[in-house]
Amino acid sequence: MELAFLDKNFNLIKYFNYINLQWIRRYYEPGQFMVQIPADQYVPGAEYVFNSSRPELGMIQKFEYEHRTTGRLILLSGYFYEFKLNDKITYPRFRQSGNIETVARSIVDKYKDDIPLLEFADANNPLLGESVAKQTTGDGLASALYSLLKTQQMSYACVYDYVNKKIRFKVWQGLDRTQTQTQNSFASFSEKLRNIQNEKITKDTTLSKNYAIVIGNGSYEEGRQVSVTVDLRANPSDYRRVVYIDKTAEIYDSTKETLDAYKSRLIQAGKEDLQKKHASILNVSFDVVRNNGLRYMEDFDLGDKCDLLIDDFQMAFQVRLTEVREVFKHSVHEISLTFGDKVPVAYRK
Repeated sequence: MELAFLDKNFNLIKYFNYINLQWIRRYYEPGQFMVQIPADQYVPGAEYVFNSSRPELGMIQKFEYEHRTTGRLILLSGYFYEFKLNDKITYPRFRQSGNIETVARSIVDKYKDDIPLLEFADANNPLLGESVAKQTTGDGLASALYSLLKTQQMSYACVYDYVNKKIRFKVWQGLDRTQTQTQNSFASFSEKLRNIQNEKITKDTTLSKNYAIVIGNGSYEEGRQVSVTVDLRANPSDYRRVVYIDKTAEIYDSTKETLDAYKSRLIQAGKEDLQKKHASILNVSFDVVRNNGLRYMEDFDLGDKCDLLIDDFQMAFQVRLTEVREVFKHSVHEISLTFGDKVPVAYRK
Protein backbone atom coordinates (compact mmCIF):
# COMPACT_ATOMS: atom_id res chain seq x y z
CA MET A 1 0.00 0.00 0.00
CA GLU A 2 1.53 3.30 -1.09
CA LEU A 3 1.51 6.20 1.35
CA ALA A 4 2.06 9.90 0.79
CA PHE A 5 2.70 12.83 3.11
CA LEU A 6 0.41 15.85 2.94
CA ASP A 7 1.16 19.24 4.51
CA LYS A 8 -1.20 21.23 6.74
CA ASN A 9 -2.93 22.63 3.65
CA PHE A 10 -3.44 19.09 2.26
CA ASN A 11 -0.86 19.57 -0.49
CA LEU A 12 1.06 16.47 -1.58
CA ILE A 13 4.64 16.51 -0.30
CA LYS A 14 5.89 13.13 -1.47
CA TYR A 15 5.31 9.39 -1.45
CA PHE A 16 7.55 7.65 1.06
CA ASN A 17 8.94 4.21 1.87
CA TYR A 18 8.09 2.52 5.15
CA ILE A 19 9.27 -0.51 7.11
CA ASN A 20 6.07 -1.47 8.93
CA LEU A 21 2.52 -0.15 8.58
CA GLN A 22 -0.55 -0.90 10.70
CA TRP A 23 -3.80 0.43 9.25
CA ILE A 24 -6.71 -0.10 11.66
CA ARG A 25 -10.21 0.66 10.40
CA ARG A 26 -13.12 0.77 12.86
CA TYR A 27 -16.89 1.03 12.47
CA TYR A 28 -18.16 2.39 15.78
CA GLU A 29 -15.16 4.55 16.72
CA PRO A 30 -12.30 6.32 14.93
CA GLY A 31 -9.67 4.15 13.30
CA GLN A 32 -5.95 4.77 13.56
CA PHE A 33 -2.59 4.03 11.97
CA MET A 34 1.05 3.44 12.95
CA VAL A 35 3.89 3.55 10.44
CA GLN A 36 7.60 3.01 11.00
CA ILE A 37 9.92 4.66 8.48
CA PRO A 38 13.65 5.25 7.97
CA ALA A 39 14.47 8.70 9.32
CA ASP A 40 15.60 9.95 5.92
CA GLN A 41 12.07 9.42 4.57
CA TYR A 42 10.51 11.92 6.96
CA VAL A 43 9.75 15.48 5.90
CA PRO A 44 9.24 18.25 8.48
CA GLY A 45 5.85 19.80 7.91
CA ALA A 46 4.11 16.50 7.17
CA GLU A 47 0.66 16.58 8.82
CA TYR A 48 -1.24 13.73 7.16
CA VAL A 49 -0.68 10.32 5.56
CA PHE A 50 -2.80 9.37 2.59
CA ASN A 51 -3.47 6.59 0.11
CA SER A 52 -5.63 7.33 -2.94
CA SER A 53 -7.28 3.88 -2.90
CA ARG A 54 -8.50 4.15 0.71
CA PRO A 55 -11.24 6.38 2.13
CA GLU A 56 -9.30 7.17 5.33
CA LEU A 57 -7.00 10.12 5.93
CA GLY A 58 -4.49 9.63 8.74
CA MET A 59 -3.58 12.57 11.00
CA ILE A 60 0.02 12.55 12.26
CA GLN A 61 -0.50 13.17 15.97
CA LYS A 62 2.55 11.47 17.47
CA PHE A 63 6.21 11.51 16.40
CA GLU A 64 8.80 9.17 17.95
CA TYR A 65 12.46 9.18 16.90
CA GLU A 66 14.94 6.44 17.79
CA HIS A 67 18.64 6.23 16.95
CA ARG A 68 19.86 2.63 17.05
CA THR A 69 23.16 1.06 16.09
CA THR A 70 21.29 -0.44 13.13
CA GLY A 71 19.95 2.89 11.95
CA ARG A 72 17.69 5.84 12.63
CA LEU A 73 13.94 5.18 12.76
CA ILE A 74 10.79 7.26 13.13
CA LEU A 75 7.40 6.00 14.28
CA LEU A 76 4.41 8.11 13.23
CA SER A 77 0.90 7.44 14.53
CA GLY A 78 -2.50 8.98 14.91
CA TYR A 79 -6.21 8.66 14.31
CA PHE A 80 -8.11 8.95 11.06
CA TYR A 81 -9.88 12.21 10.26
CA GLU A 82 -13.17 11.09 11.84
CA PHE A 83 -11.48 11.73 15.19
CA LYS A 84 -10.98 15.41 14.33
CA LEU A 85 -14.67 16.03 14.94
CA ASN A 86 -13.92 15.64 18.65
CA ASP A 87 -12.10 18.99 18.44
CA LYS A 88 -15.62 20.42 18.66
CA ILE A 89 -18.27 19.93 21.33
CA THR A 90 -22.07 19.93 21.28
CA TYR A 91 -22.50 23.25 23.04
CA PRO A 92 -24.86 25.07 23.24
CA ARG A 93 -27.32 22.23 23.67
CA PHE A 94 -28.47 20.28 20.63
CA ARG A 95 -32.01 18.94 20.49
CA GLN A 96 -33.76 17.56 17.41
CA SER A 97 -36.17 14.83 16.34
CA GLY A 98 -36.46 13.13 12.97
CA ASN A 99 -34.73 10.65 10.73
CA ILE A 100 -31.43 9.54 12.28
CA GLU A 101 -29.33 10.41 9.22
CA THR A 102 -30.87 13.89 9.08
CA VAL A 103 -30.26 14.38 12.81
CA ALA A 104 -26.61 13.29 12.48
CA ARG A 105 -26.04 15.70 9.60
CA SER A 106 -27.69 18.49 11.60
CA ILE A 107 -25.36 17.89 14.57
CA VAL A 108 -22.34 18.22 12.29
CA ASP A 109 -23.74 21.28 10.52
CA LYS A 110 -24.31 23.05 13.83
CA TYR A 111 -20.95 22.36 15.47
CA LYS A 112 -18.34 21.67 12.77
CA ASP A 113 -17.27 25.33 12.83
CA ASP A 114 -13.81 25.66 11.20
CA ILE A 115 -12.83 21.98 10.75
CA PRO A 116 -10.60 22.17 7.65
CA LEU A 117 -12.19 21.27 4.29
CA LEU A 118 -15.19 19.56 5.89
CA GLU A 119 -18.42 19.65 3.90
CA PHE A 120 -21.32 17.28 3.26
CA ALA A 121 -21.61 14.45 0.80
CA ASP A 122 -25.06 14.00 -0.68
CA ALA A 123 -27.53 12.41 1.72
CA ASN A 124 -28.49 8.79 1.05
CA ASN A 125 -31.58 8.28 -1.09
CA PRO A 126 -33.66 7.02 0.56
CA LEU A 127 -32.37 8.26 3.91
CA LEU A 128 -30.86 5.61 6.17
CA GLY A 129 -32.40 4.59 9.46
CA GLU A 130 -35.46 5.39 11.50
CA SER A 131 -36.72 8.33 13.54
CA VAL A 132 -34.97 9.36 16.77
CA ALA A 133 -35.12 12.18 19.31
CA LYS A 134 -31.61 13.29 20.25
CA GLN A 135 -30.31 15.69 22.87
CA THR A 136 -26.66 16.27 23.69
CA THR A 137 -24.78 18.95 25.62
CA GLY A 138 -21.01 19.20 25.89
CA ASP A 139 -20.11 15.88 24.25
CA GLY A 140 -17.33 15.62 21.71
CA LEU A 141 -18.86 15.84 18.24
CA ALA A 142 -17.43 12.48 17.14
CA SER A 143 -18.50 10.79 20.38
CA ALA A 144 -22.05 12.11 20.07
CA LEU A 145 -22.30 10.86 16.48
CA TYR A 146 -20.96 7.36 17.17
CA SER A 147 -23.28 6.94 20.19
CA LEU A 148 -26.29 8.04 18.18
CA LEU A 149 -25.60 6.02 15.03
CA LYS A 150 -24.62 2.82 16.82
CA THR A 151 -28.17 2.45 18.16
CA GLN A 152 -29.20 1.62 14.57
CA GLN A 153 -25.97 -0.18 13.53
CA MET A 154 -24.77 2.77 11.45
CA SER A 155 -21.62 4.87 11.28
CA TYR A 156 -20.16 7.98 9.68
CA ALA A 157 -17.08 8.74 7.62
CA CYS A 158 -15.04 11.79 6.60
CA VAL A 159 -13.91 10.82 3.09
CA TYR A 160 -10.99 12.73 1.58
CA ASP A 161 -11.46 13.72 -2.07
CA TYR A 162 -7.84 14.40 -3.04
CA VAL A 163 -8.73 15.56 -6.57
CA ASN A 164 -11.03 18.37 -5.39
CA LYS A 165 -9.32 18.79 -2.01
CA LYS A 166 -12.52 18.28 -0.03
CA ILE A 167 -13.39 16.15 3.00
CA ARG A 168 -16.98 15.00 2.79
CA PHE A 169 -19.03 13.85 5.75
CA LYS A 170 -21.41 10.96 5.14
CA VAL A 171 -23.61 8.64 7.17
CA TRP A 172 -23.34 5.02 6.05
CA GLN A 173 -24.14 1.43 6.90
CA GLY A 174 -22.34 -1.76 5.91
CA LEU A 175 -24.07 -4.28 3.68
CA ASP A 176 -25.99 -7.31 4.84
CA ARG A 177 -24.05 -10.28 3.43
CA THR A 178 -25.73 -13.01 5.46
CA GLN A 179 -27.53 -15.91 3.84
CA THR A 180 -30.89 -14.67 5.11
CA GLN A 181 -30.99 -11.92 2.46
CA THR A 182 -30.97 -11.86 -1.36
CA GLN A 183 -29.77 -8.35 -2.29
CA ASN A 184 -26.02 -8.81 -1.79
CA SER A 185 -23.50 -11.57 -2.32
CA PHE A 186 -22.87 -13.80 0.71
CA ALA A 187 -19.82 -13.55 2.96
CA SER A 188 -19.30 -16.47 5.34
CA PHE A 189 -16.28 -17.32 7.45
CA SER A 190 -15.43 -20.70 9.02
CA GLU A 191 -12.66 -23.25 9.35
CA LYS A 192 -14.54 -25.59 7.03
CA LEU A 193 -14.40 -22.91 4.35
CA ARG A 194 -10.67 -22.59 5.08
CA ASN A 195 -10.73 -18.82 5.16
CA ILE A 196 -10.00 -18.18 8.87
CA GLN A 197 -7.33 -19.10 11.38
CA ASN A 198 -6.31 -18.20 14.94
CA GLU A 199 -9.88 -17.59 16.10
CA LYS A 200 -10.69 -16.00 19.44
CA ILE A 201 -14.20 -15.72 20.91
CA THR A 202 -15.34 -13.64 23.87
CA LYS A 203 -18.88 -13.89 25.22
CA ASP A 204 -19.60 -11.94 28.39
CA THR A 205 -22.97 -11.13 29.95
CA THR A 206 -21.61 -9.93 33.31
CA LEU A 207 -22.94 -6.37 32.93
CA SER A 208 -25.68 -7.18 30.46
CA LYS A 209 -29.11 -5.61 30.84
CA ASN A 210 -31.93 -5.81 28.32
CA TYR A 211 -34.59 -3.67 29.98
CA ALA A 212 -34.23 -0.13 31.33
CA ILE A 213 -36.42 2.13 33.39
CA VAL A 214 -35.35 5.66 32.46
CA ILE A 215 -36.28 8.48 34.81
CA GLY A 216 -36.30 12.15 33.83
CA ASN A 217 -37.61 15.57 34.85
CA GLY A 218 -36.07 16.21 38.24
CA SER A 219 -35.79 14.57 41.60
CA TYR A 220 -38.22 12.09 43.14
CA GLU A 221 -39.15 14.53 45.90
CA GLU A 222 -40.43 17.10 43.41
CA GLY A 223 -43.14 14.69 42.28
CA ARG A 224 -42.90 15.62 38.61
CA GLN A 225 -40.82 12.73 37.38
CA VAL A 226 -41.40 11.24 33.95
CA SER A 227 -40.46 7.62 33.29
CA VAL A 228 -40.13 5.50 30.16
CA THR A 229 -39.03 1.93 29.53
CA VAL A 230 -36.54 0.66 26.95
CA ASP A 231 -37.02 -3.00 26.07
CA LEU A 232 -34.25 -4.59 24.00
CA ARG A 233 -35.49 -8.16 24.34
CA ALA A 234 -35.92 -10.05 21.08
CA ASN A 235 -39.06 -11.67 22.48
CA PRO A 236 -41.41 -10.19 25.14
CA SER A 237 -41.39 -13.54 26.95
CA ASP A 238 -37.59 -13.46 27.41
CA TYR A 239 -36.18 -12.99 30.90
CA ARG A 240 -35.85 -9.32 31.92
CA ARG A 241 -32.54 -8.01 33.24
CA VAL A 242 -33.54 -4.57 34.51
CA VAL A 243 -31.48 -1.44 35.14
CA TYR A 244 -32.42 2.02 36.44
CA ILE A 245 -31.07 4.89 34.33
CA ASP A 246 -31.06 8.33 35.90
CA LYS A 247 -31.71 11.17 33.46
CA THR A 248 -33.31 13.47 36.01
CA ALA A 249 -31.07 16.31 34.90
CA GLU A 250 -33.10 16.36 31.67
CA ILE A 251 -36.02 18.68 32.47
CA TYR A 252 -39.28 18.68 30.55
CA ASP A 253 -40.38 22.12 29.34
CA SER A 254 -43.93 22.03 27.93
CA THR A 255 -43.40 25.39 26.21
CA LYS A 256 -40.65 23.96 24.01
CA GLU A 257 -41.70 20.37 23.26
CA THR A 258 -44.51 17.91 23.67
CA LEU A 259 -44.48 15.26 26.37
CA ASP A 260 -44.23 12.56 23.69
CA ALA A 261 -41.15 14.26 22.21
CA TYR A 262 -39.58 14.45 25.66
CA LYS A 263 -40.24 10.77 26.28
CA SER A 264 -38.68 9.93 22.91
CA ARG A 265 -35.52 11.75 24.01
CA LEU A 266 -35.43 9.71 27.23
CA ILE A 267 -35.84 6.50 25.23
CA GLN A 268 -32.92 7.40 22.93
CA ALA A 269 -30.75 8.31 25.94
CA GLY A 270 -31.67 4.97 27.53
CA LYS A 271 -30.70 3.04 24.40
CA GLU A 272 -27.32 4.78 24.25
CA ASP A 273 -26.66 4.10 27.95
CA LEU A 274 -27.56 0.43 27.56
CA GLN A 275 -25.06 0.13 24.72
CA LYS A 276 -22.26 1.93 26.53
CA LYS A 277 -22.58 0.46 30.02
CA HIS A 278 -24.84 -2.60 29.97
CA ALA A 279 -24.19 -4.43 26.72
CA SER A 280 -23.80 -8.16 26.31
CA ILE A 281 -20.37 -8.66 24.76
CA LEU A 282 -19.94 -10.88 21.73
CA ASN A 283 -16.54 -10.52 20.10
CA VAL A 284 -15.10 -12.83 17.46
CA SER A 285 -11.68 -12.16 15.96
CA PHE A 286 -9.46 -14.13 13.59
CA ASP A 287 -6.84 -13.83 10.88
CA VAL A 288 -7.96 -14.06 7.29
CA VAL A 289 -6.52 -16.81 5.10
CA ARG A 290 -5.66 -14.95 1.93
CA ASN A 291 -6.45 -16.09 -1.61
CA ASN A 292 -9.04 -18.56 -0.40
CA GLY A 293 -12.43 -17.39 -1.56
CA LEU A 294 -13.43 -13.98 -0.21
CA ARG A 295 -11.65 -10.80 -1.32
CA TYR A 296 -11.32 -7.97 1.17
CA MET A 297 -12.98 -4.68 0.08
CA GLU A 298 -14.71 -6.52 -2.77
CA ASP A 299 -16.62 -9.50 -1.32
CA PHE A 300 -16.73 -8.04 2.20
CA ASP A 301 -15.75 -4.81 3.91
CA LEU A 302 -15.85 -2.90 7.18
CA GLY A 303 -19.38 -2.65 8.57
CA ASP A 304 -20.78 -5.59 6.63
CA LYS A 305 -22.95 -8.12 8.45
CA CYS A 306 -21.60 -11.62 7.79
CA ASP A 307 -22.16 -15.25 8.79
CA LEU A 308 -19.57 -16.70 11.18
CA LEU A 309 -19.39 -20.43 11.86
CA ILE A 310 -17.16 -21.61 14.71
CA ASP A 311 -16.87 -25.32 14.03
CA ASP A 312 -15.25 -26.35 17.33
CA PHE A 313 -18.38 -25.42 19.28
CA GLN A 314 -21.00 -25.52 16.52
CA MET A 315 -21.60 -21.80 17.04
CA ALA A 316 -23.19 -19.63 14.35
CA PHE A 317 -23.38 -15.84 14.44
CA GLN A 318 -24.64 -13.05 12.20
CA VAL A 319 -22.64 -9.98 13.22
CA ARG A 320 -21.10 -6.84 11.77
CA LEU A 321 -17.43 -6.43 10.94
CA THR A 322 -16.40 -3.70 13.37
CA GLU A 323 -12.61 -3.64 13.00
CA VAL A 324 -10.12 -4.48 10.27
CA ARG A 325 -6.47 -4.53 11.30
CA GLU A 326 -4.02 -4.59 8.40
CA VAL A 327 -0.27 -5.05 8.69
CA PHE A 328 2.09 -4.36 5.80
CA LYS A 329 5.64 -5.58 6.41
CA HIS A 330 8.34 -7.08 4.17
CA SER A 331 5.95 -7.12 1.20
CA VAL A 332 3.45 -9.21 3.23
CA HIS A 333 -0.10 -8.00 3.80
CA GLU A 334 -1.86 -9.58 6.79
CA ILE A 335 -5.51 -8.97 7.69
CA SER A 336 -7.19 -9.58 11.05
CA LEU A 337 -10.93 -9.12 11.47
CA THR A 338 -13.03 -8.40 14.54
CA PHE A 339 -16.78 -8.89 14.52
CA GLY A 340 -19.30 -7.74 17.09
CA ASP A 341 -18.71 -5.76 20.25
CA LYS A 342 -15.54 -4.18 21.53
CA VAL A 343 -14.08 -6.15 24.44
CA PRO A 344 -13.65 -3.88 27.50
CA VAL A 345 -10.03 -3.10 28.32
CA ALA A 346 -10.18 -5.14 31.53
CA TYR A 347 -10.71 -8.28 29.47
CA ARG A 348 -7.91 -7.71 26.97
CA LYS A 349 -4.84 -9.90 27.29
